[in-house]
Amino acid sequence: MKLFFRYTAALLVLCATVCSSEQSAAQTVRISRLAVMPLAEGRPSPANAQGLSLPDCKETDLAAETLQAAAPQAAAVVTGCLQQALDKQLPGLVVPQNEPAGAEELLAYMKKTATIKDHALKLGAQVQASHIMAGAVWRYRERKGTAYGADLPASVAFSVYLLDVASGEILWNASFDKTQQSLSENLLDAAGFFKHGAKWLTAEELTRWGAEDTAMKFKNFRGGTDTQKTRSR
Repeated sequence: MKLFFRYTAALLVLCATVCSSEQSAAQTVRISRLAVMPLAEGRPSPANAQGLSLPDCKETDLAAETLQAAAPQAAAVVTGCLQQALDKQLPGLVVPQNEPAGAEELLAYMKKTATIKDHALKLGAQVQASHIMAGAVWRYRERKGTAYGADLPASVAFSVYLLDVASGEILWNASFDKTQQSLSENLLDAAGFFKHGAKWLTAEELTRWGAEDTAMKFKNFRGGTDTQKTRSR
């Protein structure tokens, strides 16, 4: 009987330790102020990046898959949609896009001289953010046709990374890569098709979809339920 109680006590201690670890892991990311760096354009080019991940590349190392000449503001559109979606999910924590004065000059100066990660950390420190989200859009193709008869659907793809400004750690990342399909082509996406009006979306409308999905994943991550978590220096 004594042996039984000893085993029981040991199990309870082990359970308490595991539960405590799970709780602390869920509370690891404490964001007091989140900045969104204007997204770059493209993703690591094998010829230039030599196996580097996106945050460790310079913007000059990136190559865009499809960024139409008709959409020169693609990165700005994706950044704006992401900013709005995050602000909706995390009210009061997201740094306004126009803060501070001089941020655009910093971005322009570092674009060719620093990695995206170093660039982001510098900007994060300037706006006094605890965390900053950086990334890139590598595809932004506008639909050809109308909302109810598209010859070519819109297609949008981007990746984002969350960095701790103080430590430089990459804490989380997510990607959105979608080319809209008709209901007959993809019955599995019926919910998404009807949710967005059962029509062919513009590239900006598809971007909003991706930004909202990304912001929701990020919110879940902060709650300890998202499994797409990375740790790197």
